[in-house]
Amino acid sequence: MIPVIYLLDQIPFKNYNVYVSDSSNLFDKASIKENQKKDWSDEHGYDIDLQSRYHNSKTITIDCFIPANSLKECIEKYNNFFNALDQKGSRRLSVIAGDLRMEYQVFRQDTAENKLIYDDSNAVGTFKLKLIENMPVKRILQSTERITTITLKSKKVLVINWGDGIEEYTSPNKEIYSHRYTNNEIYFPMILGDLDSITTFNSNATILWNRF
Repeated sequence: MIPVIYLLDQIPFKNYNVYVSDSSNLFDKASIKENQKKDWSDEHGYDIDLQSRYHNSKTITIDCFIPANSLKECIEKYNNFFNALDQKGSRRLSVIAGDLRMEYQVFRQDTAENKLIYDDSNAVGTFKLKLIENMPVKRILQSTERITTITLKSKKVLVINWGDGIEEYTSPNKEIYSHRYTNNEIYFPMILGDLDSITTFNSNATILWNRF
């Protein structure tokens, strides 16, 4: 079986002493927003505009466990992980399984969904981590360049997330976007938003996923 690695801002979950037993909705498509429809009283069914299709946000669930010799130790590890997760702004969740890599820009919202349960007999704490991907349609790039450039024209404003915690909005008055990374590492920039509005796209980064 291929091991699955979970990263939070490029740091493995296990570095926080958090391990994953299962996950759901990672690869599922987000639900479709309801389009405008007309329900005529003297017609069968209803008439609906299907010329545009937009997605709702998506909730990702990750079943986690924390090995710990005491409840105090479990709470300390749990808090350490959530303190990193709850920093200002969104977080980058990366999931790697062999040569498959997926990227998500997420944040945490509902505390009640992340209830910690400690089992003293097995010396382990468990919780379900629920993360919201508010912009679930994206183009994922892979960059090995210290300076990554993207040429982009769009009918709508999009978000460029450079993969190192920096984001910027596109502008109708700008076509070339450039970003310098502080380290010589592999980064995964993402274009978030209505990808159908893009009329011109080019980059010195390779396209890992054209649309996901």
